[in-house]
Amino acid sequence: MKIIYTYILKKFINTFFFSLLALSVIFIIVDLFENLDKFLDRNAGLPNIALYYLYYIPSIIKLLIPIGTLVSALFSIGNLSNQNEIIAMKSGSMSLYKLMLPLIILTMFISAFQLWFVSYQVPKANKEKNILAYKYLGQGNETSYLTNLYLRETPTRNVLIREFNSDKQIGFDLQVNDFTNDKSPRLKDRYSAKSFKWDSMGKCWDATNVIKKSFSFTKMKAEVISDLKFKFNFNNKELSELVKPTEEMNIKEWYKFIMFNKSGGQNVELQLTDFYGVIAFPFANIIVILFAVPFASVKKRGGLAIQIGAALTISFAYLIFTKLGQTLGFGLGFQPILSAWLANILFFISGIILIVKTPK
Repeated sequence: MKIIYTYILKKFINTFFFSLLALSVIFIIVDLFENLDKFLDRNAGLPNIALYYLYYIPSIIKLLIPIGTLVSALFSIGNLSNQNEIIAMKSGSMSLYKLMLPLIILTMFISAFQLWFVSYQVPKANKEKNILAYKYLGQGNETSYLTNLYLRETPTRNVLIREFNSDKQIGFDLQVNDFTNDKSPRLKDRYSAKSFKWDSMGKCWDATNVIKKSFSFTKMKAEVISDLKFKFNFNNKELSELVKPTEEMNIKEWYKFIMFNKSGGQNVELQLTDFYGVIAFPFANIIVILFAVPFASVKKRGGLAIQIGAALTISFAYLIFTKLGQTLGFGLGFQPILSAWLANILFFISGIILIVKTPK
């Protein structure tokens, strides 16, 4: 049994890396032809073009790993079937389940690797890629400014910031509204400042020439405070992180970003759906095995052509339904985690049904 498993895994791994390499090269060539004029117009030069695609490769691999898994399973198991080796294995009391076992275990490791890869390594590469894309392709921006921030710091305090410069750690047009209570809120105090900055020594926000307005049922009292320090729930680092595009955030930073937005009173259902979708996508590697092995283990007319067609059909169906499922789930009011995993759940059930109906 060990020899057979080694034989199957060797075929699978060889095809997996070859398919990743081939598909990545095709992807890069197509993208290069699309952007070549922009590179030449901005005098990018060959080293910078090569560097751009070096940083682009992780994003490409992130998308291609499940496709590579599917192609590898179809080709490796399909070749065994076409050469009647599966018939010999079955005659030696090796069932379809035993045939799938090493591939299922391997794809679990692939899924774990992909989850780590997209969570931490892809964002790092995206940051460098985006710098080059801004410089040589005119894509994106390098702004260090946040504008029109509304933060619900506590149930009785709202903070409004018109502009914040993350490089200089300076903000402009700060307004802090304090309310009596969250059950029947009434404005109690309003603080307004033209500018404020982060005090690294005191670990607080320092505002100068603050206008404080206190409200009661009968009158309003105003006073000017030359220097006032605010202890908000967010520090300069957390505020600066909001400048980053989400594709440059690792999984922890992204979740903190969403929770920060939620604390500010934003509806983050769609953001959470996208977040859980990134976590769910690597598990597609396991799901495609449930389709590929039963399909490829049965000898068919047409050989490799049928297997390639099946790989493309299943891949596109899964990718389309992944986005469709997230949109549909969000529209129907599903929980974000359910919307993100909807495609995986339905395809997993379909894969199990296919295995049950396939001759063992």
